[in-house]
Amino acid sequence: MPDILLTALLMVVCLIAEGFFSGSELGIVSADRMKLRHDAAKGSRGARMALEMLEKRPEWLLSTTLVGTNIAVVANSTIATALMIQLFGDAGSWLAVILVAPLIWVFGEIVPKSVFQQRADVITPYVIYILRFFSILFAPILIVFVTLSKFLSRLAGARDEHNPFTLREQIQSMVQMPPQEGGDIQQIEKTMIRRMFNFSETTVYKVMVPLIDVTAIDRRCTVGEAVRLAVDSAHVRLPVYDGRIDRVIGVLNTMDLLGVDAATPIEGFVGPTRYVPASKSAESMLVELRKDGDAMAVVMDEFGGAEGIVTIEDIIEEVVEDIEDEYDRQEKPAEWFRKLGHHDYVVSARANPLLLVEKLGLKLPGEGSHDTLSGFLLEFAREIPKPGTTIEVEGIRFTIQRATPQVIQEVQIRW
Repeated sequence: MPDILLTALLMVVCLIAEGFFSGSELGIVSADRMKLRHDAAKGSRGARMALEMLEKRPEWLLSTTLVGTNIAVVANSTIATALMIQLFGDAGSWLAVILVAPLIWVFGEIVPKSVFQQRADVITPYVIYILRFFSILFAPILIVFVTLSKFLSRLAGARDEHNPFTLREQIQSMVQMPPQEGGDIQQIEKTMIRRMFNFSETTVYKVMVPLIDVTAIDRRCTVGEAVRLAVDSAHVRLPVYDGRIDRVIGVLNTMDLLGVDAATPIEGFVGPTRYVPASKSAESMLVELRKDGDAMAVVMDEFGGAEGIVTIEDIIEEVVEDIEDEYDRQEKPAEWFRKLGHHDYVVSARANPLLLVEKLGLKLPGEGSHDTLSGFLLEFAREIPKPGTTIEVEGIRFTIQRATPQVIQEVQIRW
């Protein structure tokens, strides 16, 4: 009987060891690295040790949990089988598989892993001390295990990564942390970080200044006209078009006109410009503009017409938001709505119809099919309406307040 109790006690010890190692394996993988870094900065030795092992020798740490788990499983299975054979003879080996194996699986794997994963951030700084001890104890086995693992990985063509935990995941985790846990990172900085991660997927079309907001000049104009336009608009560089504004042929640097007779045509001063598709990556566009020293590029649509222009400042502003250049829009989204009375607003024609739905509670046909209120109204007007024209759509009256022969600028909405 004492032998049976001792054997059962050994089985419990092995089961606890297996649960510890298997749970620790999932726990350290699930732990939030930036939370550990934050705790380490506050003086947590366990968090500091965990970070040190995770960043410098992660394969050593994970191998410790694997070796410990396997030793515990083999030892427990051997002891359980020996005990069953001692109690039930030859049938004991089958009973060990049927009765003991499920217990080992549930209490040595499933339950510990579930607990450690849910409490990974809390548990990791404490269990790391025990794992550090066993990493030293298992050192001879780990050296062989890690070396063999790296060798086989190279044979399989895998790169030798020093740390499997990517910087991107760490930064994203930091950005998502609540303010009380996120250190000194301000909301504006978090917004910039998110924009940086999305920057690689941003196209030139998203950051360009639409042609309607661009101050441009016809190639037939004189130096005097160009200078007056530059002074009035506070623009140094002016896109030059041929007859129609969507036929941009170059760019004029008005600084080159200093000292030139006012009656001189500007054609001789027009420099070349770069043409890019609207689908081009903003990231690659930034690199090209800086490399070649170009002031701007003309964004083209699929039919070969100009859609807008893009500058280095426009692209950088996609991340930092607060850079202003000579082509920045004068009108901000916050200024697109001006309330006149109950159910009576003056709205910029550049506002997205979805904003009208969201802010004014309007129900518009074909929601999401137009980028601007101007485009929405043109579908019903079939022409550029003059100021004072009223367009009624499903009980909503749209009165054109300001417009040019080319585009609607401001609309009064009543319902």
